[in-house]
Amino acid sequence: MPKIEVNENLFFNLLGKKYDFDTLEKKLTFAKAELDEKPDMSQPENERVIKIELNDTNRPDLWSTGGVTRQLRIHEGAKRSNYSSFLSKKDSVKDCADRVITVDPEMKNIRPYMVSFVISGKPIDDPMLKDIIQTQEKLCWNFGRKRRSISMGVYRMADIKWPCHYKAVDPDKTSFVPLQCEQPMTCRQILTEHPKGKDFGWIIKDLPKFPLLTDDTDEVLSMAPVINSATLGAVQVGDKDLMVELTGDNMENLMLSANIVACDFFDAGYEILPVKVVHPYETALGKEVVAPFYFQPSTKTTLAAINKKLGCDLTKDEVLDALARMDNDVSAKDFDASEKTASYLKANKNDVEFVLNPPPYRNDFLHEVDIIEDVMIGVGLDNFKPVRPSDFTVGQLSDVTLFSRKAKEIMVGLGYQEMIFNYLGSKRDYIDRMCVSSENVIEISNPMSENYQFVRPSIIASLLRAESQAGQAVFPHKIFEIGKVAFLDSSENTGTKTIQSLGFMTACNNANFNSLASEVSTLLYLLDHKYDVKEVEDPRFIPGRQAAIMLNGKQVGVFGEVHPQVLENWGIIVPCVAGEIDIEALMPKEKPHSKPAEKAKNESKPAGNISPAETDPAAYFNSHIELLVAKIEKVETNPQGDKLYVETMDDGSGTPRIIQSGLRPYLKEEELLGKHVIIAANLAPRKMKGVESRGMLLACDYTEDGKEKVELLTAPWASPGTVITLEGSEPGEKPAKIDIDKFCKVSYKIQNHSFVIAGKNALAAGKPVTTQKADNCDVE
Repeated sequence: MPKIEVNENLFFNLLGKKYDFDTLEKKLTFAKAELDEKPDMSQPENERVIKIELNDTNRPDLWSTGGVTRQLRIHEGAKRSNYSSFLSKKDSVKDCADRVITVDPEMKNIRPYMVSFVISGKPIDDPMLKDIIQTQEKLCWNFGRKRRSISMGVYRMADIKWPCHYKAVDPDKTSFVPLQCEQPMTCRQILTEHPKGKDFGWIIKDLPKFPLLTDDTDEVLSMAPVINSATLGAVQVGDKDLMVELTGDNMENLMLSANIVACDFFDAGYEILPVKVVHPYETALGKEVVAPFYFQPSTKTTLAAINKKLGCDLTKDEVLDALARMDNDVSAKDFDASEKTASYLKANKNDVEFVLNPPPYRNDFLHEVDIIEDVMIGVGLDNFKPVRPSDFTVGQLSDVTLFSRKAKEIMVGLGYQEMIFNYLGSKRDYIDRMCVSSENVIEISNPMSENYQFVRPSIIASLLRAESQAGQAVFPHKIFEIGKVAFLDSSENTGTKTIQSLGFMTACNNANFNSLASEVSTLLYLLDHKYDVKEVEDPRFIPGRQAAIMLNGKQVGVFGEVHPQVLENWGIIVPCVAGEIDIEALMPKEKPHSKPAEKAKNESKPAGNISPAETDPAAYFNSHIELLVAKIEKVETNPQGDKLYVETMDDGSGTPRIIQSGLRPYLKEEELLGKHVIIAANLAPRKMKGVESRGMLLACDYTEDGKEKVELLTAPWASPGTVITLEGSEPGEKPAKIDIDKFCKVSYKIQNHSFVIAGKNALAAGKPVTTQKADNCDVE
């Protein structure tokens, strides 16, 4: 997180009051900051330094003394600043007099955009000069990606002759005296001989021409983004008027940075004068850009959403007050009933819509949640009363997390090092450098920076980005990450899909497809998967040296040798192999901790939810299932079923009963005819191959001479209609019909040649039912 050092006197002067450091530490939470280090009290008061750590990288306006003190001051109820005196808007552009900068058309492909303004009104003192240098470095290093996207220059206004000119020059034919030097150097010499050139020359060294800012007499102000000149760019304590310019490749980020610096100086008592920069090509803010400029869009939320997210019951006025303490302009109105459903209006009778316009130094409101966060800070965390949860649950790791950990252990065992990357990135990284289409890539509609404009569709780009910065490390490089990727998917309700993915990459001189294929095989073997590979055409990999990973006919991953063009785009000079697999597609159907959970569920199941068949199967049999003795009087074949017999039986009821059985492959007709068999009598009738069957004939399987045999359960001593009973128990009243599922709730076995039901011997007319050959088997 960013850290700043602030002069103690300057800090408390801008704050308008002085706190002891224990109180200051509490107050800093309102600026999303904390006290990192108290000043050395042995130092003179005007030299003491307070070190503050900022806990939010989305608020570059807080990376300065002016930004932190403004936030604390307004939160305490101080009067808010009126920036309208210098701030231009789309329909109200401030007059710039002769303060104009023209841009060379050639700059469009070099460092295309510039904004500028003037600080005036009083001399710059030493603490303020140090603070502006710190702000310059924090904005350009953190927000501006080490000056690649944003650089800032400050110049002595008194000696500048307007208009100024931002132009492209030949680096070998253009010379000036850079800051901290006495002799002129060519622009190219500065990159190799000047300390700042060595630090930041990499940004422009490969460009055909270099950017140069001069005044109308051709006096050099700076060579952006590297170094100021030793004349107009050598700002000193006591200078009264300063010109500030910012150059880069994203106009909105440049303007936000300009607004931050301008508001800081205005709050410190300085006057801000606008400057017009005339571009010969379009920018996000037009061709003629006057800075400072208000460009931020408004954001909306509702009172119902605020209270739901914060778990409280704030009123409209309380919300308005909280947002005003965060220096926001907010309007509130009751909802138009026509815009909401009846059910919504019933649940939110008094809902209010808030429309927020952020201050000119902020552009971090991307969603209503950002407004709600400001409400929370504005109210103050200490003012929220803790509430005891009404529901208690047992927490556990998600299944995908458990499975991902297993995959991580395997990758580490294969010699890979785990990395963690951002989920957001630029079009250049995710699309252009990877040579892939942007068709299914998710783009952020209102990004704070083009560097966070897209949601990553693949981890491989993140791995290659890391490799592009690791050229000096000892090879081989083997890195991986398991994390989220997302892409457009019209089949999903949201139109997008997010999955857990495993990306891996190896960089070394002998990296090749075969070695990676071996590691993929090991990974999937240890994850208990059999897979196939098939040829695929992925522009990220070399044709013929890549493969899709197929699981049950579906592609779940890809791997191969990275294409030379992709490596060149990233500036990587060693061969690389890489791959990516959908982790969620590899997860077992049965969840990793479902078995213990099911066991616990079954063990703790209330007795009222357990069926009688589980608690007392014999009683269940006696009250549900009816087995009778029946005599087979006629056996026919079913012409529609080559395995079916149609048996006509006497069951003692006086009405012939027809039952079909699949015994034709095992028994001849004469082996059935006349037998006193046991049948399931109250099974619901069902039609089989055109003939209705009323019951089931019981039999059991056994093996003899290597062949499967079937033995009927018979009771030759019992007359037709005899009820089968269980030893030691009495049958009860039974339903006329049951389905096969209820019949199967009880076990039917042959144990020691005896027919056993629910652990009890089955009796026919008081005599046990037995078998001659079949034993220790199930009855079907």
